[in-house]
Amino acid sequence: MRTYVSPIGYDTRRVTRPVVTTGLSADDTVVMIRPDEESDTERANRAIADVESLLQEIEAAADHTIERVSTEGFEKTVRECCAILESVPDESETIVSLGGGARDILLPLTIASLVFSHRVDQALFFSDIDQDVRPLSLPELTARVPERTQKTFESIVIGDGWQTLTGIADGTGQSKSTVIRHVNALEEAEVVEADTSEKAKQVRVSFSGELLSKAWSLQT
Repeated sequence: MRTYVSPIGYDTRRVTRPVVTTGLSADDTVVMIRPDEESDTERANRAIADVESLLQEIEAAADHTIERVSTEGFEKTVRECCAILESVPDESETIVSLGGGARDILLPLTIASLVFSHRVDQALFFSDIDQDVRPLSLPELTARVPERTQKTFESIVIGDGWQTLTGIADGTGQSKSTVIRHVNALEEAEVVEADTSEKAKQVRVSFSGELLSKAWSLQT
């Protein structure tokens, strides 16, 4: 069971390509987001009709809905996009397409996807350059670094690439057992990632952790 969430503009490929690429089953739902006010309603309706026709050909039993969101204020649009993602059933895999539609909706939906990244199973992007559908790795910007692990986390951020737990312990003056506990907590928070393919476990800052550390540095 999957729920596709996508803004819809006049280029219907930005809705249909991610669906075709990932697949559509009878119990899936495609949610198309459009502004509550449009400059060319007739053209927008044709685009929706085209998408609905293709979805019918792919899997007639699949559901599809239209969600209209207000664009009268940026904060309101973000809140309404958050509400759409929050309403996806827990048992459904959530797939968000961030490759098109009205810019007034695309940016708010992107922000909402970051807020709900823990509920977004896949984020896809339709490239303007080669019209390819690409997966996106959404950073977990709502992650929290436990205060007790701050020293270990800062050492990993400053370090150059992969680091061993022994190296982190030596660099921070902490015991290895303390570093192990800290790294486990940081992995759980998704701000560091580990490699256990070698004899000694290695860790490095994740994309989410990197962005969080940059945000903190701007505040100091």
